[in-house]
Amino acid sequence: MQAASQTPTTTCKIAALIPAYREAMAIADVVKRTLPHVDLVLVVDDGSPDDTARLAKEAGAEVIVHAVNQGKGAAMKTGMKTLTERGFDYILLLDGDGQHAPEEVSRFTALARAGTAYVVVGNRFENVKGMPLVRRFVNSLMSRIISNACGVRIPDTQCGFRLIRSSLVSYIMGSSDHFDFETEMLLLASRAGFTIQSVPVSTIYGAEKTKIRPVQDTIKFIKLMRRWQRQSGTMPAGAAELRQAGAEK
Repeated sequence: MQAASQTPTTTCKIAALIPAYREAMAIADVVKRTLPHVDLVLVVDDGSPDDTARLAKEAGAEVIVHAVNQGKGAAMKTGMKTLTERGFDYILLLDGDGQHAPEEVSRFTALARAGTAYVVVGNRFENVKGMPLVRRFVNSLMSRIISNACGVRIPDTQCGFRLIRSSLVSYIMGSSDHFDFETEMLLLASRAGFTIQSVPVSTIYGAEKTKIRPVQDTIKFIKLMRRWQRQSGTMPAGAAELRQAGAEK
């Protein structure tokens, strides 16, 4: 059942949302490079103890600050709700550590301005040269599991570089507040009947330190998929394989 209208919109306002925690080293550069491609850049500083918020604002972003760290998903929810209430048609999500190239924003916004975008996810698997082997394996496995659950092939479900039509926001808020929210929003969007597309993006890994916690976040992912199983009646193919991999850590 279609949850909301997918009527094409050729003119639209697009805002970039950057959830950030301890990104003082890269945030100003990311903001400056993103600004030319969108109508607004909003940074949600998730309780950083460094100068992330100040540097983002000086670079030209609007900034919302969480008093305490709540998780990436919570920061995304704060920003998505704010931007939707302010009347933006699309929300572009990207990370503040430099792993997403702002120069590739047009690959997403072109679909938005053509009126054909509802959920668009970056796909790094067309060129995995810069992706560590372990991440390549885990991302590929998780993408297969989530694609099965969504009923549509999503090559890189773990990519945080994505575009969301703001009319979907009320359908995809979910209950997760950490990295698993990025998975939950795809599950909820597919359940609501919205189209999920992918566009190729670069694989960029530098000196930044990942905030993903392999064991804890794998457990969160398994719990999320179990909730989905209880609600849908089936566990997507590959989930048992991931559970086994997590048990062997």
